This record gives sequence, structure tokens and C-alpha cells, in this order.
Amino acid sequence: MKTPAHTTIDQYIQAQPDIARRYLVQIRKTILSVAPHLKESIKYGMPTFEFYGNVVHFAAWKSHIGLYATPSGNEAFAKELKPYVVSKGAIQFPYDQQLPVKLITRITIFRVQENLFKAKVKKLKVKPDITYHKDGSIWAIGKMKNGRQEGKWEWFRKDGTMLRSGSFKDGKQVGTWATYDKMGETYKETIFK
Repeated sequence: MKTPAHTTIDQYIQAQPDIARRYLVQIRKTILSVAPHLKESIKYGMPTFEFYGNVVHFAAWKSHIGLYATPSGNEAFAKELKPYVVSKGAIQFPYDQQLPVKLITRITIFRVQENLFKAKVKKLKVKPDITYHKDGSIWAIGKMKNGRQEGKWEWFRKDGTMLRSGSFKDGKQVGTWATYDKMGETYKETIFK
């Protein structure tokens, strides 16, 4: 008899053995603690988190939890991933070891930022100027002209959510500027003339 396909992450987790379930719950909580705005889905039969495309997938296997952060996620953290079995786009976290919560957190933030960057570049249709937080995550995206900010700029929190957006003309703020909460809703607007 064929096992029915899961349509939610909750269904997927509940269908797993006890040992796997504990790890799956922990990995899900870890991801959502740093990026609560991610959309949950099931793709390729695995729990998936999305934000401007797939961020990470994870799955239970016989002896480990698999985290799928794409090749770029694995490449960016290659040094920290040396203790684990890693393939091009997969990381294996064995059941007989604690989950590396801090590492999973950093990988998630990296993937959110990477997807956000790709979406912004695609939207702008030109390569933007970027500034970064000290941890390497994107802080602001926009364009410079003659050493001054020009046109639309956007600022981000370390978890990848947008904090503020507005426009510049010759380095001066113009038009309506918006400040956003962590769910992406505008909670303040300021008008510059």
C-alpha cells in the first residue's frame, strides 16, 4: 500500500518515528525563530521554507536529519560543516548528536539574504550597490550616483525582513518613506519634500 503524500509540515512531522520527530520539531523551531516570515510548504516530499523561492528543505532519514540549503548554503559554511557528511546540496545531522542550532540559524539567515538579494537584483534589472551588517547579512540595497544615494533604497533587519524603504534625489530623502514591522506591514510613513 502506498503511503499518502503529506500536504503540511505538521503532517510530515507527525508521520515520523519519535527520534526523528524530536529533531524535526527542533529544526523547524530554529528556522522560524530567526525568520518567522518564511512560508511553509511541502516540496519534493519534504518540509520546505520559502522566501523569494526555496530557502531550505529538511527531511527525516533512517539515521539522520537532512538539511538542504542548496549548494551555495553548503559552500558558504564549508568550514563549519566539516564534522558532518555533506554532498553538493545536502547536510546530514546524525540522530546521535545534538543539532547545531547556531549553525542552522546562520545557514537560514544566509539563504534568506541570498534569495532576497537575487529578487532585488532581478527587480532593479541592474546590479545595485549593497551595504552589509557586521555579520555579513545585507543591510541596504540601492544605487549610487556621483557618490550619493539615488532612487529607491531599501534597508533590512538581520533576519532578511525589510525595515525601511524610500527614495533619494541627489543624496536627499524625497517622497514617501515607509517603515515596516517584521511581518512586512507598513506601520509608519514619513513624507519628505
